[in-house]
Amino acid sequence: MIEELFASGTLNIVYTAAVFVSFVFALISLLGAEVTDALDFDIDGDGEVGFISISPFALAMFGAAFGVTGLITRIWLEMDTIPSILWASGMGFVVGIAAQAFFFYVLSPSKSSHFRLQDDGIGREAEVIITIPQDGLGTIAFDNVSGRVTLGARSATNQPIARGQFVTIERITGRVAVVKPIIADE
Repeated sequence: MIEELFASGTLNIVYTAAVFVSFVFALISLLGAEVTDALDFDIDGDGEVGFISISPFALAMFGAAFGVTGLITRIWLEMDTIPSILWASGMGFVVGIAAQAFFFYVLSPSKSSHFRLQDDGIGREAEVIITIPQDGLGTIAFDNVSGRVTLGARSATNQPIARGQFVTIERITGRVAVVKPIIADE
């Protein structure tokens, strides 16, 4: 079996690595590591891109289906490179999309602490944990029923807001909040 794996070239090693990485990624996700924080990014502008909406479960299932299908097509079905890659990619997407749908429609609504940031976060008081620069992005945090929530943050007044200061969340777009500092009454 090992000889067959390495006999047909580098593509089999890529497929094997995809299966291995997906398995490790699934284990890390299952054990509750904050993998989603490492994958969270936002692009501001006209089109918002947020990677956070894809579940780690779906990513792991894509990689596993891609790698296993690729190995089957190369070793047992003896396909050439291009058809093997097409089959592996196709099966990876089908299984990944099915896993994402399962996560989104079955697992997410069943959580008792599930909430939407737009509903739960707006108007909430939060603490600045990374200074918000004048025209840049900082980070805020607040607690809710799910635990500690951290979001990227921009100043509504275009003034810098120092770490440790408390703010009110005015609106949330993706994973970025627009915040206004709370002025302490003297």
